[in-house]
Amino acid sequence: MQKMRKLDGMMDCVKKAFLEGCERGDEFHKMRHAIIVELKRLGHEPSEIKDMLLEWNERCEKPLSLSEQKIQLCGYVDWVFKNDCKIGCRACQDYCLGKENCVYYIKKYKSNHNPTKDLPFNFSELKEFLQERYKRDWYMLNMILDAILWHKHKHAIGPIIYISYAKIASIIRDRYNKRPDNMDICRKMKKLIEEGVIKVVEKGKRGMFTRKANSYMFLSWKHPKYHDSS
Repeated sequence: MQKMRKLDGMMDCVKKAFLEGCERGDEFHKMRHAIIVELKRLGHEPSEIKDMLLEWNERCEKPLSLSEQKIQLCGYVDWVFKNDCKIGCRACQDYCLGKENCVYYIKKYKSNHNPTKDLPFNFSELKEFLQERYKRDWYMLNMILDAILWHKHKHAIGPIIYISYAKIASIIRDRYNKRPDNMDICRKMKKLIEEGVIKVVEKGKRGMFTRKANSYMFLSWKHPKYHDSS
């Protein structure tokens, strides 16, 4: 029972690997890293993690020898702490047990990331409008909006959103497994600006890795059918 409490909040795939052990090879190396990073995230000290890894090693196929344990387990714990390593669902997707039931995923990516919170427009209504008006492009427009909203909420950003086309593309890649190019995103962003969904607040500031990024703000968009035609 105490062991399970130590694993509360751990990614389901990593918890399963820790409790049941792993096959030698890629699975062992991937989950060795994931177990250390997750235990570190949950607040365990290096010495405690080393003890838990040595115990885990005994449940794995062909447990490491004493000399191997010193380098591949204990030494690797020190390396992870020194480099402040992170890990997420994308890195462990080959071992995913189902995101919809994973406590870690629900807490970090689902419950805590409601991208439509506090929007100045009805997101569902906007999506329906985009689908009607842009039959060929509406899905990309929707992905771009979702990427910006996800980025805004994840980083607790205020009304001004600082984001580059490259960042939007990388979020779409990770969330939708699509690979849009920056020029396509630029063209679609112009459509959203023309429709009064979003506006550029400031142009051309440098983003991460020297990429230029604009600042944007969502507007109080309303469906054209509600506009005063007088």
